[in-house]
Amino acid sequence: MGQEQEFERIRKVILRRVGWFLWPFFALTTMAAIISYVLPNTYKSTATILILNQQIPSALVPSTVTTFAEERIQAITQEVTSRSRVLKLVEKYNLVPDKVKKLTTEDLVDAIRKRISFHTINAEINKGGGGTPMQLTIAFTLSYEDEDPKKAQAVTNEIVSFYLEKNLESREKVARGTTEFLSEQLKQEKTRMDDLQSRRAVFQKEHMEELPEYMSLNMQKLERCYQRMSEIELQVRSLEEQRSVLKANQAMLDPYSGGAASKVMTPSERLQQIRLERAHTLSKYSTSHPTAKSEKQEIALLESEGKAGTGYDLMMEKLRAAEAKLTNLKSTYTEKHPYVQSAEREIKMIKERMAKPGDAKQADPKPTGGPPTNAAYITLQSELDKLSVTVSSLQVERKQLEKDTKNLLEKLQVMPQIAKEFSEMDVEYQTARNNYNSIEQKLLAAKVSQGMEEEKKGESFQVVEPAFLPEKPDKPNRLAIMLVGTVLALGLSVGTAVLREISDKRIYDLEALQKISRLTVISVIPSITTEADIAARRRRRIAAGIVGIGSVVVAVLIVHLFFMDLNVMYAKLGRLVQNKIP
Repeated sequence: MGQEQEFERIRKVILRRVGWFLWPFFALTTMAAIISYVLPNTYKSTATILILNQQIPSALVPSTVTTFAEERIQAITQEVTSRSRVLKLVEKYNLVPDKVKKLTTEDLVDAIRKRISFHTINAEINKGGGGTPMQLTIAFTLSYEDEDPKKAQAVTNEIVSFYLEKNLESREKVARGTTEFLSEQLKQEKTRMDDLQSRRAVFQKEHMEELPEYMSLNMQKLERCYQRMSEIELQVRSLEEQRSVLKANQAMLDPYSGGAASKVMTPSERLQQIRLERAHTLSKYSTSHPTAKSEKQEIALLESEGKAGTGYDLMMEKLRAAEAKLTNLKSTYTEKHPYVQSAEREIKMIKERMAKPGDAKQADPKPTGGPPTNAAYITLQSELDKLSVTVSSLQVERKQLEKDTKNLLEKLQVMPQIAKEFSEMDVEYQTARNNYNSIEQKLLAAKVSQGMEEEKKGESFQVVEPAFLPEKPDKPNRLAIMLVGTVLALGLSVGTAVLREISDKRIYDLEALQKISRLTVISVIPSITTEADIAARRRRRIAAGIVGIGSVVVAVLIVHLFFMDLNVMYAKLGRLVQNKIP
């Protein structure tokens, strides 16, 4: 009973406030319809671009372009939406002509940027067969919105072409830049390597026999020098011994005697010899023979000099003994040995005493002045000269060997330092050479990659769905506008009716009267309806019917004009009914 009274009260309120329900509802709905009709159509043209992988396997030809496709797309997008590029599009296609003069340049550029849209199409790819799959961009879409569908299509195609050109240009630029950079690096490394090689060659030339590889050769040379010096020492000793012997033999000869084996004899020896010769002569000739006479005179002369000759003979004997002693000492010791020097001083003193004119009344039997005439003496002198020349040459050779030995020792002494410096230079040269070979290989790979990019065999963009000419406007969404307007109108009408009911102070039912007056109602006088009331009520119903019919007609016209042709809608509804009701 209580619910029936509540429903009755609500029904009365609705009937009483029907005007506050209908007029706001129809007014806002009509406004939404007008707005959806007035808003201009905006057409959107979209193109889809596929990202194609490198056509040649990367294992065979690695690419020098290491950036991801997303990075290049973002970079190109920044160029497309740049101020200069947007202004060129506005000027070329005469975009938004009604706003060009009204908006500032910055606002115009922002407006065009908002009309350009970019969306990527990603796919999950699991390369390794395990783990978390990767999100890779396999394609992307480009769109442009404009009031003119042809302009929307043309601008979209322009942007797509720019993306394709810039992608190829950027990849070729990176590949070409890599090749040029590596070429320049290769030239610098070549110059550095040549400089190191030149320095290395000069160092080798300056320190040819001081390098480590000449160690064994220098040691062999040094050993040969020592060996040759020993041989020369032995040869010199042998030659000195020979020279001493020859000098001793030469001292026994008379340089001015005609005999081949003439000997320098003392006066006593000569006296004995001449007596033997006289005896031999007298056995053949008489005493009056000239030869016998001359021999007699010589014997007399020698006999008169007997005592003086005895002193000279003693001096000669000492000289010969001293020379023989010296010869024996030289065969054993060197010239600097004290024994040898003492013997030489003794010989010198004997010769000085013999050279004095009054000493022991010496009478030199040898003639003075002129070259020697004794053949044996001359032969021995020639042998002595040869020995002297040989000894001199050996001494010169020995000095040269000593000099060479000193040089070899110096080379061996500095060889560790030279080896260290040469090793450092060689390591630096080998490092430069390895760098050169590495850069050369990279340059060859970069040139192959550049050729691949120039022949369009690298990663590229391909238009799989070109920009189409839009047939239906993408904006505004009139159905959404009408639905939103209807919902807002319904809410506004309900709110208006409730607000009016709350603010109305008039009393319309028995309960309200009793609640306000706190008195008991004895009776209710029924409403008296006059003809005028009936006519007014009829007019209100007619107006409400006209408004309802008009709303339906307006809604049908909006659907027919902006959303779907009525014939098409009828056909779709017919197919829907046939599918649902077999």
